Amino acid sequence: MTEQLMIETLVRAIFDAYRKNDSSGFLERLHPDFRFTSPYDDAIDSDSFMERCWPGHHQVTDHRLRQIFTDGETAFVHYEFWTATGDILQNVERLVFRKDLLFSIEVFFGDPPAGQGRWKNEDIKPAAAVRKLISDRYQSIRDKDGDGTMSAVSDTALMFDVVEPLCHTDASDMRQRMKEWFDKFDGPVKIELKDLVVSADGDTAFAHSLNRYKGTFKAGGSTDMWVRHTSCYRLKEDGWQLVHEHLSVPFDVHTGKWSLDLQPA
Repeated sequence: MTEQLMIETLVRAIFDAYRKNDSSGFLERLHPDFRFTSPYDDAIDSDSFMERCWPGHHQVTDHRLRQIFTDGETAFVHYEFWTATGDILQNVERLVFRKDLLFSIEVFFGDPPAGQGRWKNEDIKPAAAVRKLISDRYQSIRDKDGDGTMSAVSDTALMFDVVEPLCHTDASDMRQRMKEWFDKFDGPVKIELKDLVVSADGDTAFAHSLNRYKGTFKAGGSTDMWVRHTSCYRLKEDGWQLVHEHLSVPFDVHTGKWSLDLQPA
C-alpha cells in the first residue's frame, strides 16, 4: 500500500469512528501526544478533546468526505456535515500522522465570536474529571457495587430521590437507600445516560442528563423508566466529590400520577 493510500485509509477510519460514535475505535488511533486546535481550542490533548468535542457529536447527523489531499504524513480534508437542525455545513481540517497514529488536527472555520478566547487544557480538565467520576459511579451502580457507588460521595451530601423521604441528608442515608434498592433487583441494573452535560468552574461543577433505569425485580415484575438527573460537585483535597443529587420524574397535572412512560425526544 502506498503512503498516500495508507493516509487516506487512516483518515476515513478516523471520520468513520466519529460518525458511528465509536469512541474506543477513535481513541486507539490517536498518538499519545495528540493535540487538537481550532478557533475555539488551543492545542488541547485527547482527554480535553473527548470532553469538549465528543459529547457534541450527536449534533452532527452525518459526514461526507468530499476531498482528501495528502503530502507525506499530512492530509487536508474537505467534508460536508449535516446537523440535527437540518443545516448542511462544510469544513476543512489538517490531519498530521506519526507512525500511523493521528498526531494532530487543526480545524479551519473562521474566528470565534468577539470576546471569546480559545479553550485550554486547564479550562477543560475539571469537567473531564467530573465526567469520569460520573461514568465510574454509574458503572458501579450497574454492578450493584455499593462501595464504588459511594466512593466519591461527600459525607454531608444531600440527595433528593424519586421516592420517599423528601431528602437524604448524609452519605449513610444514601448508602442504606442504595443497598435496599440493589437488593430488589434480580441481576444487574441497566442504566443509560442521555444528553449528559458537565460544566465546571473553579472548585464547583454540575451535571444534568436524562437517565434510563431498567431491570427485573426478585419479587417479580420489572422497571423501565426515564428520570431527570441533576448533580453538583465540589473539589476537595482528595478530589471531586458529589455533594448534591436530584432525581425526579414529571407528573400529569390532571391525574396527579407520575408520567413514567415518557421517552426522550
